[in-house]
Amino acid sequence: MKIYTYPLALFLAFILAIPAIGQQIAIEEWRDELPYYEVISVTDAGDRVYAATPYAIFIVDKTDNSVQRMSKINGLSDIGISCIKYNTDTKTVVLTYTNANIDLIRNNNVTNISDIKRKVILGNKTINSIYCRGKYAYLSCGFGIVVLDLEKDEVSDTYYIGTDGSPVNVLAVTSDLTDTIWAASDKGIYKASLNAANLANFTSWQKDSAMDVNGVYNYITTFGNRVFVNKAGASFNTDNVYYHEQGAWTVLNTGVPNTVTHLETSATRLIISYNYFVILIDENLQNVLQIYNYYQYGSSTPLDAVLADPQHLWIGDRYRGLLAYDITNNVFSLYDLSGPLTARAFSMAAKGDQLYIAPGGRDGSYVPLYFPAQVYHFDNVNWANLYNGSVAQMSGTHDIVTIAIDPNNANHFYAGCFGSGLFEFDNNAYVNRYGEWNSTLSHHSASDTGDIRVGGTAFDNNGNLWVNCSHTNNCISMKSGSQWYGFTIPINQENDLGAMVVDHSNQVWSIMRYGSINPYSILVFSDNGTPDNTSDDQARKLNSSAGNGAIPGNVVAAMAVDQDGEIWVGTESGICVFYSPENVFSGQNFDAQQILVKQGSYYQYLLENEAVTAIAIDGGNRKWIGTDRGGVFLFSPDGTEEIYHFTEDNSPLFSNRISSIAINGNTGEVFFGTDKGVISFKSTSTDGGQTKGDVYAYPNPVKAGYNGWIAIKGLVQDASVKITDISGNVIFSTRALGGQAIWDGNNFDGKRARSGVYLVFASDDTGNEKVVTKILFIN
Repeated sequence: MKIYTYPLALFLAFILAIPAIGQQIAIEEWRDELPYYEVISVTDAGDRVYAATPYAIFIVDKTDNSVQRMSKINGLSDIGISCIKYNTDTKTVVLTYTNANIDLIRNNNVTNISDIKRKVILGNKTINSIYCRGKYAYLSCGFGIVVLDLEKDEVSDTYYIGTDGSPVNVLAVTSDLTDTIWAASDKGIYKASLNAANLANFTSWQKDSAMDVNGVYNYITTFGNRVFVNKAGASFNTDNVYYHEQGAWTVLNTGVPNTVTHLETSATRLIISYNYFVILIDENLQNVLQIYNYYQYGSSTPLDAVLADPQHLWIGDRYRGLLAYDITNNVFSLYDLSGPLTARAFSMAAKGDQLYIAPGGRDGSYVPLYFPAQVYHFDNVNWANLYNGSVAQMSGTHDIVTIAIDPNNANHFYAGCFGSGLFEFDNNAYVNRYGEWNSTLSHHSASDTGDIRVGGTAFDNNGNLWVNCSHTNNCISMKSGSQWYGFTIPINQENDLGAMVVDHSNQVWSIMRYGSINPYSILVFSDNGTPDNTSDDQARKLNSSAGNGAIPGNVVAAMAVDQDGEIWVGTESGICVFYSPENVFSGQNFDAQQILVKQGSYYQYLLENEAVTAIAIDGGNRKWIGTDRGGVFLFSPDGTEEIYHFTEDNSPLFSNRISSIAINGNTGEVFFGTDKGVISFKSTSTDGGQTKGDVYAYPNPVKAGYNGWIAIKGLVQDASVKITDISGNVIFSTRALGGQAIWDGNNFDGKRARSGVYLVFASDDTGNEKVVTKILFIN
C-alpha cells in the first residue's frame, strides 16, 4: 500500500496563472487576502481533494501535495460558499453559494449556473447541501429541491414538497437501495419513490410520521442498506443520530452525545463530525475510530470529514483549515495557506510592506460589538494573527478598531480597543497595554474604569502618538516616548469619538458622534506644540454650518490627509475638502468645499449620492474612495477625474460595501476591506522619495507576447521619465505617479517597440537628468 505523507510546508500553486503569495503581482491584477482557516465543506475527487471556505476554495493534488487556490479573482463566480461536492459519474465539482449561485468545475474550468439566483422564487433560496446520484446533483434549498443535470449543465427539475406544493426548507437529501429519495428538513423528514411519475408533484411526497413531524433534521445520508439522519436537539449537545432499517427508526448509540456538524459516508464507513471530534462507524454500527485532537496542531473542531480511502481521512476544521490523517501511521498533516484569521476588516493601516487589519467594531450608536481583540498582520509574504491564542494578554479584551504604525518603525504599532484600552506591539510581540492605571487614557463615563473606548489613533509629524477616548471630556491623550499627556476638552460634552488624523500643522482631527443626529461631525484640537502648557490649547467642533466647517450631510465616516496637507472628508452625502485646515483656529475662512464634476451636460458634487466609508491617498496623491453601496472609486489628485470605478459586477471586488482601504506604498497594492473579506488591486502608483532609490523595471526582460504594463520603480517623487532607444531617440515619455512610472511597450505612434535595449532617463523638479535603468525588450 502506498503511504501518503503530507509535509506542513507546502508549495502554493495558483491556478490560471495567478502568482503565489509573496510574489509581486502585475499592475492592474488582483489578489485575494481571504481567511483559509475555516473549512466548511470537503469533497474527494480521486487524485484531488477540494476544500471550501465561506470565501474561496483550495485544491490539494494528492500526487505531489501541490495546492491550488480559487476565488472570485481567478475563476469562481461569487463569494459566500455554502457547500462543495464531487460527482463521480460526470467528473464534476459542484460548488454552491448562499445566494443560490452555482459553479461547476471541470479541469479548472468553471461553468456558472445562475438560474436559481436570478429567478424570483417563493421562499428562502439558500442552498444548504448537495447530494449526487448518477449524472444528477440534488440541491437542498430553502424552498425545496433543485435537480441539476450535470451532462447538460442545466436545471432539470424543481420539487416543492410541502403540503399543496408549499415551500419546505430542505437541509439535506439522500437515496437508498430501494430507490427511495429522502429529504431532511426543519419540519420533519419527507420521502418519495425515485420511480414516481412526477416528483415535481407534491402528492408524490409524504412526511415520515414515524419520526417527529416538526423536528429539525439537518443531515441525512445512506450507509449500506441503512439511512442515517441527525435530529438537531433543542439545546447544545443534545443531537441524536437515527438509522432507518426494515421500516423502523432506531437511535444510533455512539456513546458520545454531542452536536453534529456533518454526516458523510464512504464504501466502508459512516463518518460523523461532531463539534469537537470525528468518529468512524463500521457496517456493524461499531465505533472504530475517534479523533479528539490533531496532536501538534491542537484540539479538533471539525465541520466536515471525508474518507478518501480506507486509510486516509480528510477533515475540514472550523479554525485549522484542512487536515489529512494517515490512519495507518497515526499522522496528521496540516494544509496551512496562511491568511487573516477572519474576513473582518473594520479598519486597516499600512506603511511600506506592512499591513495591519483591525477586525473589531461598533454599531451605529457607538456601542461595542464585543468581538474578541485581534490584529491581522501581512508583511507582503506571510500573515501573522495576534489573538488570545497567540498573545495571552489579549484574553478578555475586545474590539480593536484602530491601528497606528510608528512612522520610524513599521513593525512597531499601537492597536486601540473600543472598550479595552490600547495595546502596544513590536515585531508582533506584546509590549504593553495602556489604560487609566498607566496612562492618561480615560474610561467611559457611565461604565467601570476598565471600559476605555479608544476610537482613534494617529502619529503626528514629530513621531508622537495621539489617542482619543469616547464618552469622557478627558478625551485626548498624547504619548511622547514613554511620557503621557492628557487633555481635557469640555466642549466635547462626553461625546463619542472615532477615527483620527493629524494634519500638517499637527492639529488633531477626530470624527465625532453627538447624540443620534450628529450635528457636530469633527472635533479639532491643537496643543500648539506645548503639551506641558494647557493654557494655549485650542479645540473646535465642526459641523454643517457655514463658517463652522460647512460639512455636507450629518455623518462623517472617513477622513484622510493628502500630500498637499488638505483634509478629505467622507459623509453620507459624498466628499468635501478642507483646503486650508491651518485656518481652523485663525479666524479666517476654512470651510470645507465640495468638488463640482461634470456628468454629461450637467454638474454635480462629487459622489453626492454615495455614502463614503473610506478614503486613502496613494503615492501619486490620487484619492481612493470606498462607499457603502457603490464599490470603490479612484480619482485624480483634485478629484475631478474618475480613473477607476470597481464594483462586484465589473471586477473581482467581493462586495460593494467597503469598510476600509489601505495602500502598500512600496508596491502600489491597494487593499480593500469589504463585508465579505479583503481583496487587493495592484495600482500604477507607489510612494516616491526626495531622492531616487533602487531603480528597476519589471518585468525585465520584457518577453515576446507580453502585453501588460512595464513599471519603472524607485523614482524620485513625480519624476519626469523618458525612454530612448540605444541611439538616443525618445520613443516614450511620461511622469511618474509618486515613485513609479509605467509604459505599455508602445512608441509615440502606438506601435510596439522593436526588440532591443532601451534606456530610461528620469529627472526631478530641478531638471537633473540621468540614466536610471535599462530595459531589454523582445518583440
